[in-house]
Amino acid sequence: MPTAPALAPTPARADGAAAALARLLGPPAPAEVGILVTSADVGGDAAFQDLVHRGALVALWGDVAAPAGVPVTATLRALAVRDLVPRGTVLAGAAAAWVLCGSPAPRVLDVVYPPGRHRPAPRSGRAPRQASVLRDETVLVAGVLVTAAVRTALDVATRLETGPALAVLRRLRSACDLDVRAAARSLELRHRWPERPRARHVLSLLAAEDDPV
Repeated sequence: MPTAPALAPTPARADGAAAALARLLGPPAPAEVGILVTSADVGGDAAFQDLVHRGALVALWGDVAAPAGVPVTATLRALAVRDLVPRGTVLAGAAAAWVLCGSPAPRVLDVVYPPGRHRPAPRSGRAPRQASVLRDETVLVAGVLVTAAVRTALDVATRLETGPALAVLRRLRSACDLDVRAAARSLELRHRWPERPRARHVLSLLAAEDDPV
């Protein structure tokens, strides 16, 4: 009985990375808020960076991005770094300002852990430091504890150089309704605040911008 002829080999299917690239570079689909894309989702760092360069992805943090067209909100930014902020710690300083109001992302995350708690294990992308943060000085964003605007302003005014600090604080003021004078009053009530003169100077410069000439 004659045997059936062997079938000609069919072209190999595009792998997952190529399919992901095609999907992201093709016609935009309706955006699903909250979607995140990592380098592993698109075939590695080179493909990820290419998509960012082409504008198909908007970089959020490290190798985490959002597809173009997805609104980049505080929730999305917090989700992008959630795995780097251990339970019981608080995202603070410039990193908190980035989450809250979309100021430029810092190079490392300022992660605060309270006195009496073990220092979080070393991990690339975060810089743990010990400090006390009151519960009413925090807000919860997508499961991440983040310092609220006033406490964030104090940390930024203390820990950043004057120029970068003012840029971040202006963003907090415009996007998050930071009350600069409330921040200044809060600073004066903290008798053990480190680098108080530096923070006072930065906040005074910011407050002067609101005063009529």
